[in-house]
Amino acid sequence: MKRWFVTSIAAAGALIAGSLVLAPAAQSIEASLSATDSPVWQTNASVQGLTVAAGKAYAGGRFTSVRPPGAAAGTNEVAQAYLAAFDQATGELVSGFNPVLNNQVYAVAASADGSRIFVGGDFTTVNGVTRNRIAAFDAATGALVANWKPSVSYRVKTIAVSGNTVYFGGSFGLVNGQDRPKLAAVTADTGTLLPFAPNVNGDVYAVDAADDGSKVYAGGQFSQVNGTSQNTVASLDPASGTVLPFPGASAVPPPNGSCTTRVKAIDASGDTVYFGNGGDGGGCFDGTWAADIATNTLKWKNQCLGATEAVKVVNGWLYKGSHAHDCANQGAGGFPQGFGYRFLLSQQLTDGQLGPWFPNTNAGAPTEVGPLAFATGGSDLWVGGDFTTTNGVGQQGLTRFSNALPGAAPAKPAKLTPYSVETGTVQIHFPTVLDSDDSTLTYRLLKGFSNTTIATWSAKSTPWDRPWLHYTDTNVTPGESTNYRIEVSDGSTTLRGNYSDPVTVASTTSTAYDQIINADGPQAYWRLGEPSGTTTSVDSSNQSNNGTFTGMTLGASGAIAGNTSATTSSSSGRMVGEKAFSMPQQFTVEAWVKQSSLRGGRILGFGSSKTGNSAGGGDRMLYMRSNGAITFGVNDGSQRTISSPSGKNNSQWHHVVGTFGDGIMRLYVDGILVGSTTAGTAALYYGWWRIGYDNTSSWSGGGATQTGLGIDEAAVYPYALSALQVQRHYDAR
Repeated sequence: MKRWFVTSIAAAGALIAGSLVLAPAAQSIEASLSATDSPVWQTNASVQGLTVAAGKAYAGGRFTSVRPPGAAAGTNEVAQAYLAAFDQATGELVSGFNPVLNNQVYAVAASADGSRIFVGGDFTTVNGVTRNRIAAFDAATGALVANWKPSVSYRVKTIAVSGNTVYFGGSFGLVNGQDRPKLAAVTADTGTLLPFAPNVNGDVYAVDAADDGSKVYAGGQFSQVNGTSQNTVASLDPASGTVLPFPGASAVPPPNGSCTTRVKAIDASGDTVYFGNGGDGGGCFDGTWAADIATNTLKWKNQCLGATEAVKVVNGWLYKGSHAHDCANQGAGGFPQGFGYRFLLSQQLTDGQLGPWFPNTNAGAPTEVGPLAFATGGSDLWVGGDFTTTNGVGQQGLTRFSNALPGAAPAKPAKLTPYSVETGTVQIHFPTVLDSDDSTLTYRLLKGFSNTTIATWSAKSTPWDRPWLHYTDTNVTPGESTNYRIEVSDGSTTLRGNYSDPVTVASTTSTAYDQIINADGPQAYWRLGEPSGTTTSVDSSNQSNNGTFTGMTLGASGAIAGNTSATTSSSSGRMVGEKAFSMPQQFTVEAWVKQSSLRGGRILGFGSSKTGNSAGGGDRMLYMRSNGAITFGVNDGSQRTISSPSGKNNSQWHHVVGTFGDGIMRLYVDGILVGSTTAGTAALYYGWWRIGYDNTSSWSGGGATQTGLGIDEAAVYPYALSALQVQRHYDAR
């Protein structure tokens, strides 16, 4: 159950309903890395392999030149084909390391002591001498190691080093002329072929060894190892390559007609090994999972959709490179399809849940997936891939993140719009802001030009979930004029929003309907009073969520004196707000409705489509049955509904409100609570608030004739209104 808290400094003041997770005090970098990228040289094409050793980061890939940070593509280019080194501290190109390879690099790894760098790929020569797909360099001098020259028959895709053993996998069949289908091992000092000889029937994309050397893990496009069924992943004896029991591999679903998923990334760290999968087919497993190295049993599985290409543990967090686009199956802590791509994410080591780290890249040619390779020197994360931007700024192929303070800063808080409609009170509502490496921030409400703190919150927000905070100031004098603003801090950086316009404290309680509504902090408020022929509905909440009318007649007599209403003139008449929202879990939907006998229709709700019909007709909605009963529906996996008595289609205006907060649904009609019930997490998708039509035929009592439905004064709130607030709204008619 969600909870939030506030420490009020003022002697008088009150909080109203909220929905924030109880959270610890803010810190400037909540994850172990800043989300602000550090300067580093760029590449002119994809980076596919990375390692950090001896104060340098080594990058291999498709690129043929590099350039300084900030330089546009094609400017200040320095020729450097397929392999380059960069200073770990400054990100500068190491000009003394300039090997000449004749084809691309896929894998880069370092010896445990950092003295040697091993690279694999498609090349067959290095510095003019033969090196068939794998080579070693001296990290101190940059020289090619002369006596280390295994010969591999085809592409090397992945390399891992454990002690004096170099494990590598790819698409090859022979090493030094001997059978080593897709996976082999040689010594790190002399390159001598070792007895490690698993027989793999498909390409190997990733390999890593446990820190203690007890096991080797391989993943890729294979179904058998040593003649036994091994679905894209195997645990192997480090000396012989014998297949070891691996019950945790059940995390990878077997291929079927619509889905083939494969392990594409592995990182063994401490007592746990972490895997990243990429799949082909809708809804196919693209996520991450973790197994206990001692027992090979599954620890957890995260099923975000969007192929995972890289994973790396850095200072207590698992960092993931992917093109994640749907993490709704992780519950309210994830984000839904339609929110957009998150190419960089962090996860908790204990359960795989998403963490508080939100930088981003894009994806570019030729692979169009974003990050492809990770490496760390212990307190940083180097990211290579096909991207061309980092955090919205040009940065191609290579980027890096460190743990240097202060980290990313919070966004500046919005200018407040306080309301005073009741004698001796001021109401304040505002959205939380985003900090890309600290989801838990401290907010302070400051009063007057003296900036006196009157309330303090510790609140959590993410790019896809930015709850609102609410405060009622009663430590005011009727008739006085004052102002407010918000201060936010991540523990290192503190920002203040602009002062609000002055608000005069009410001496009498207002009876103006629109002022009473706005005082309660709607996230959108459509009065629907536009004149006939208008195509745009203006949002009166100061949240700029205007909407577009389709099949609506305007200008009819309204529920509130002095304002007109909208009527559905077609069976699909509707108005859809411009802004999309991510799976709201705390909300109120409110409107006035009028309909004639034996008709009904959808009044107001949430839907997955901005222009057409939403899947399942949407949810979080109020609709009227043909018998005149008002129904409030929320889809939590079941279509849960509450209905009023019938007869509300009597050609009279009725005030209807549905609230959902902390798992409880409530329906109010004409100011009276008519029913409540519990519900689970509301459906997880990205959508729009819609007035009027959506297809409700699959809902209990849905599908009533929509034409002629009058709707007025529609509002949506980012929290559950109280019974007192609902009654006050009804009484203001």
